[in-house]
Amino acid sequence: MQALSEYLAASGARIEDLARTIAVDAEDLERMVAGAAPMGRHLAQRIVDATDGAVSLADLVPEMAGVVDLRSRQSASEYDIDQAALTRVLAEILPQLVGGAKRKGDEYLPRLAADAVANAYAALSTVTTRRNADRLVQALLPIFAEILEEMSAPPNLRAEAGSLAAEAADRYLRTAPPRR
Repeated sequence: MQALSEYLAASGARIEDLARTIAVDAEDLERMVAGAAPMGRHLAQRIVDATDGAVSLADLVPEMAGVVDLRSRQSASEYDIDQAALTRVLAEILPQLVGGAKRKGDEYLPRLAADAVANAYAALSTVTTRRNADRLVQALLPIFAEILEEMSAPPNLRAEAGSLAAEAADRYLRTAPPRR
């Protein structure tokens, strides 16, 4: 835990802030840092992610030296997107983004975009600490940019991509069925 203590001191971060970021009780984290309580590999991985790798998995759980457990991180249900729900949301949002839905093939665009966004969201889940709407916007923006580029959209439509991505994320999170 020496590396984590050094990280906190060097970065000026408070243990309470780190605890909030990794969604753990600050007193529990303090006990772990002091060596009075064990730290599990999943929590250790969240710390690695939150510190952008400044503190390694081996620093926190020495028996895990050399191991990055991406499979367990990717399999968590929080990384799944309900593609049908996202397709419905994108069917409403994409016409605003591209300036209408009058071109041949536009009826397929929401499903294709939802598939791309779901894959981007899952991939981002292994490398970012952003959650929920922020992560979904992070996944939507490059997909929206690619759609606009492909359609040679005018600059005024490109300028709206960020706000439409935020609106799509908000609508999706309000309408997607709850996960178990």
